[in-house]
Amino acid sequence: MKKTRFLFVASFVSAVLLLTSPTLSAQGNFEFSFHYGSWGLNLLKGVIDSAASSVLKDQMVDSIKNEHPDVIEDRANSSASFDSGGHNFGFEFRWYPAGQDGSFSLGLAVEKTSMWVSINGTADLSVHYTDNGIVKSAGFNGQGSGEFKIAPLSFHFSFRWDILPSARIHPFITFGLGISPGSYLDDGTLTYSVQGDLHNPDGTTEHDTDSGTKTLKDVRKEADDKALQEGKSSDIPFWFIPFVQLNIGLKAKITDNIHVIIDGGILDGFILRAGIAVRI
Repeated sequence: MKKTRFLFVASFVSAVLLLTSPTLSAQGNFEFSFHYGSWGLNLLKGVIDSAASSVLKDQMVDSIKNEHPDVIEDRANSSASFDSGGHNFGFEFRWYPAGQDGSFSLGLAVEKTSMWVSINGTADLSVHYTDNGIVKSAGFNGQGSGEFKIAPLSFHFSFRWDILPSARIHPFITFGLGISPGSYLDDGTLTYSVQGDLHNPDGTTEHDTDSGTKTLKDVRKEADDKALQEGKSSDIPFWFIPFVQLNIGLKAKITDNIHVIIDGGILDGFILRAGIAVRI
């Protein structure tokens, strides 16, 4: 794993040195930029709320199984609310082969992106289970919350097309791919809290609660241990995060060498950011 990370970083640095070499600078135009903006997934809130509601309900059923392994769900009414946020900043090198008024360019960037997502919700269930050979029906109501945080450092290679690049203000489209070494993923955290009450037919109530904070390295180890116990192999790719980038933006010329950039689009979520670019 460490060897793979080293080779990737070494390749990225080599590519930067290649793009900034005097030979390429003489053939085309070189640009350096800095950008900062926001990240989030809230444009998909409706879809994620529905999925989160189902996940929360399943987590509630699992908590009941701690005491009653044979419990079966009869009816469920659950709801959940999703939220997310974060920010992104980075530095980018771009090379325009055709020079100052060229449309196509190649880019290499280093990005630091903080990402967090949270879920809060409630669930009311009707279940039944077997106790000493007797089938019993019960009701369960509970609530849960969870938050996932990660701040990967990633390396990106991209293609950009400036539309009408000679205009003082013109649009552009960027497509790119990136990767983040897994150490940043392992340091991410998952905080969770689930609690609820199982109301038995004899009038008694069983209270169950579970909470804690884990690193994703801990989550990976638990998944590996569980797979080992079941005689399976764990297929969770925790050693890297793939990034897909698709941005649409505007570039405004302040001078021939200084440009203001505003863009938005997809970066494993939705981003909106602004920056300054300097042509050399």
